[in-house]
Amino acid sequence: MSVNVTETTGKGTELVARLWNRDETVLADLAGTLGKLCGHIAMNVLHSREDTEEVLNDTWLRIWESIPPNRPGSLAAYAGRITRNLALNRYRHDHAARRDRDRSTPMEELTGTPEEEAFFLVRDPVAGEVEAAELSAAIADFLRTLPKEDRVLFVRRYWRMDGPDRLAEEMHMTPGHVRVKLHRIRERLKKYLEGRGLL
Repeated sequence: MSVNVTETTGKGTELVARLWNRDETVLADLAGTLGKLCGHIAMNVLHSREDTEEVLNDTWLRIWESIPPNRPGSLAAYAGRITRNLALNRYRHDHAARRDRDRSTPMEELTGTPEEEAFFLVRDPVAGEVEAAELSAAIADFLRTLPKEDRVLFVRRYWRMDGPDRLAEEMHMTPGHVRVKLHRIRERLKKYLEGRGLL
């Protein structure tokens, strides 16, 4: 299943305006416009339709509660980030008692540590916002240095949470090749962030 984020851009601006004006009918349209993208992200983390539905409902509520005061430039990216964070929180909660190493999340894969110890999760809210902004800018700069295929792999794996087998099938590679490429990208990112003093 391919999900094109740019499809929602014009509609997203309209939805943000309706949210800003507290139009309660917007909730159904959020689900209709962003449900496929957000459902894809949540399902890639949770592998459960029931849990995905709960995360989606929480996503629409979180969007309703946060706009205003927030006014995102891209509603699709904003909703995707909320969905991903909610799904990861749900995954961590459900797997806290027993760590399943064969089903680590992409974020654990990216950082090499359990999700709750990941370098980008900061406890101090003020320092956290500054660090998150610096880290986000650094990762965006890093992605611009990558060839297009590597950039697509990185974003699909670590933002959309697509699995290596799905990436291999859709990008016409072997799963082993995808894993090797992702490993090399992670190593390059680590060196890049260390060079910027962010690790």
